[in-house]
Order: sequence, then structure tokens, then C-alpha cells
Amino acid sequence: MRAPIGFDIADEYMHAPTDHPQFNESMYFNFVDGKSGFATLVRMGNRANEGHAEVTVLVYLPGGGAAFHFERADIKDNSAFASAGLRFEIVEPFKHSRVTFDGQVRMMASGTELEDAKKVFSENPLKRMQLTLDYEDVVPMFGLGSGESGGSGIAGAEDSIATGHYQGPCRVRGTLTIDGESHSLTGLGYRDHSWGPRIWQGPAFWRWVCGIADEKNAFIGWLSKIGDKRPPDRGMVLRDGKLSFVERIELESSYGPAPYYPEAMRMTLHTADGSTHQVNGKSINLVPLRNRRHGEVARLAELVCRYEFDGLVAYGISEYHDRMTDGVPAGMHEA
Repeated sequence: MRAPIGFDIADEYMHAPTDHPQFNESMYFNFVDGKSGFATLVRMGNRANEGHAEVTVLVYLPGGGAAFHFERADIKDNSAFASAGLRFEIVEPFKHSRVTFDGQVRMMASGTELEDAKKVFSENPLKRMQLTLDYEDVVPMFGLGSGESGGSGIAGAEDSIATGHYQGPCRVRGTLTIDGESHSLTGLGYRDHSWGPRIWQGPAFWRWVCGIADEKNAFIGWLSKIGDKRPPDRGMVLRDGKLSFVERIELESSYGPAPYYPEAMRMTLHTADGSTHQVNGKSINLVPLRNRRHGEVARLAELVCRYEFDGLVAYGISEYHDRMTDGVPAGMHEA
């Protein structure tokens, strides 16, 4: 598998931090098994200039429950993704990656229990969990920069999200063991690698809606608002094995009552080859994550979704990021 246009093999590995105080290098991996109900979201963000890594391990369980670990783990440098029992390994660049975790997780009967994170971390039961996931890229990764090159961060968001950023769909296999009970995992998902400034409270909102029907049919839609400006929409559509880049997105989302979690979405993707693709999605499990800094809160609602995508059934994890003001998501009335 080749490197994305605008990147090279070395970009699969670690980058030297700039002097930006919130420099971040992160990798993110998700997957959904629509048949079993298991799904995972795993991320590590090395913030070397702040001396810690943000470690997130989230397993969605059949029936609406979840297992969760979050830790700001001490790091001395940006030499590896290996903290708090979580490790990422590039087995073969732009072809095969591996995720392993061994540690304690908080068990939740419902993912939305994390709305009261203090209660979850003080009262919910702890269990030992081991996770191994192997990711194999099904098409070349694509960059989120503007134009066909994509070799940068998202245009207009380089100062708050990343200066280098690529992602793409994968086949996933692995094993999950919780409290001695093991499960074989097989499914489809996405992986993502970015580096540069990461200021969670910088954007007003973003929407990352992604799903996979099979290894030849998948989609990603990304839109955001930085201040009062909308950077260019980005994404891709893989249809019958043909990859097209997204140029424009129309997205309508519906929300429940306070605390206003997203429940469903209708999205139209307009691609560079002149085609349009329709996605209708519904949340089937949700966990709300948060980042708080200097009194400002950014909420990341992480939704496992079932989609209808051009007549196909697809599954994936969508991320609704919002700055919160008086408990109201900034993008609720826009996307």
C-alpha cells in the first residue's frame, strides 16, 4: 500500500514536536462489528510539551453498555505511542497497524453514564481488560488537506486541529478479554494519524461522520466551524472499490432533549467526480467525552451508528465535537 499523496513512509512514525505549547501527535483507531454489537474507539495523543499523553480506551458493549479508561499519563518525549498500558505499533507502513491494551476499565451499564464522569470514576466497578486489534488498510490512506494532494492538515484548521492529518478504512481482527471472558472480534473501522497543534476548545464544532458497508463501500464526511468561518468540507466516498474525494457536504442532525445528544443524521456527500451519495444514520450507542481547559468545555459525543448508505447497510462511529455554552452544543442548530 502506498503513502497518501503529500505524505511519505516516515509520516507513519513519530514527528519532532514544534515549540507550540499544545503540540499534539495522535493516533486514533475505531471499529464496529454490526452483528455482535461490539465496537471500539482507541486514541492516544502525545502532548510532549505539556509532559503527558491523553490515553482513551473505549469499548462499546452489546446492549448499550461500555468499558472505559482515560488517563493523562506522564511522558518525557514524543518517541513512541506507549503509555498507561496502551501501545500502537506500525507493523508495515500504510498496510498493517496493531493496537494493544492491558489495564483497568470502568464498567458502565449505559454509555451515557459518563455524563457524570466524577461519579463513574469514583463508583463504577473496575475490571481488568486486555485488547489486541490488528488493522489492515483496505485502500490507501488519504490526507485531509485541501485539493487532491491532501498533504497537510484541514485547511483553515491548522492552528487548532493539526498541520498533518491522514486517515482511511481498515479491516480489523482481534481479541477482547474482560475479567477473564474473551471474545474474538472481526469488523471494519478507521484509523487516523495527525500531528500539530490540538486545541480542543478552538473550533466551535466539527462533525466527523464515517461508516463502512464492506471493503469496497465506505464513506467519511468532515465539516467544521472555526470562529465564524467554515473551512472546506472534506471526506471520501469508496463506492464499488472506486475512491472519490468529497468537495461539499449537506448535513442535518436531530438531537434529543438536554443534554442534547445527537440521535440521527441525514448527510449528502458531493464528490469531485460529480456524483452525490446519501447517508441516513441513527445512533445505537453513545458515550460523551469531554475536555475542559481554562473553564471552557468541549464535548465529543462518540456515536456508534447504523447507516443506510446508497442503499447499503453500513456501521461506524461518528464524532460530534461542540464547545458547550450553558449546556448547549455550539453546532446543534447548524449541523
